[in-house]
Amino acid sequence: MVERGGSGGGRPRRCGRVHRAGRGHGVQSPSPAPRWRPVLLGALLLLHATAGQAAADSGGSDVRLVYCLADDHRDELGQAALRLGVVRRPSRPAGPDTVRVPGSEGGVMSLDDWAHKHQSDFERVCDAVMAAAGDPPGASADKGGSGGLGGFLDGVYLLAAGAVLTLVGQATERISAERRTRDRQLTAAVQEFRRISWLYLAAYEQDPETDHAEALRARETLTGLLAQVPGPAPRREAARRLADSLPLTDRLPSSREGQLLLPRQRKSEADAVRTTLDLRIREVADLRRPAPLWWLPGTRGSDRPTSAGGPHA
Repeated sequence: MVERGGSGGGRPRRCGRVHRAGRGHGVQSPSPAPRWRPVLLGALLLLHATAGQAAADSGGSDVRLVYCLADDHRDELGQAALRLGVVRRPSRPAGPDTVRVPGSEGGVMSLDDWAHKHQSDFERVCDAVMAAAGDPPGASADKGGSGGLGGFLDGVYLLAAGAVLTLVGQATERISAERRTRDRQLTAAVQEFRRISWLYLAAYEQDPETDHAEALRARETLTGLLAQVPGPAPRREAARRLADSLPLTDRLPSSREGQLLLPRQRKSEADAVRTTLDLRIREVADLRRPAPLWWLPGTRGSDRPTSAGGPHA
């Protein structure tokens, strides 16, 4: 449809028309399987790794504060800071725990203030004191959790494990979704084949020339889905044999040895096919057993003789 603007010289404008699909048209696709579970697992592992690293770093700082600012080690801390040139002696007499920090942000302050205001210098000196005393820096913290490089490597390992678990979770979810879809399709095909077959058999009892094409199409659909049944090998083999043994490969006979079949004879033929059909449908349900069970004895199907309408029990 073409509209013209209110002014006479404007170009014509084309207005697209929106078509809405009717509710009854098309097949609604199944909702996708939830994929947030593997992502959530990876996020939780990442949070655990970063939190563990932060806790390890905080634990190492706490160890230094407790150890080096204890009464038994304050003198060692002050002497070590002087030897390393980090602090100076106050030019005027001051308390025993007082030092002079050079620089614009320095000044005369206590060891406690120096530890908080110049944390990097304090950690360097304290690590030296602890090493000289025979305790490796952060040793006490390492007993409760890894700090430094060890904590970083632990975090890396956790991140790698989280990534692997995320990928495994996504693959598992995808395989599960495919299996559920395949099971739904197989169930629908089995039900449709049984419905069409019973309609054909009921009509055959009345008229031996009843059209067999629709039953054959339903059988071919089910056979194609059985060919897609996944492993292990015994289950695939059972599905193949089951597909070959489905009844109604051909139309049921209207005569035998030159004589037309009587109604009671056609009913006997139809009942035999119904019995075989019910057995095969139960065997399709058996294909859903867990994969490990197919390696046990007794899981293989049994072959049965066939007739014009397919295998009969």
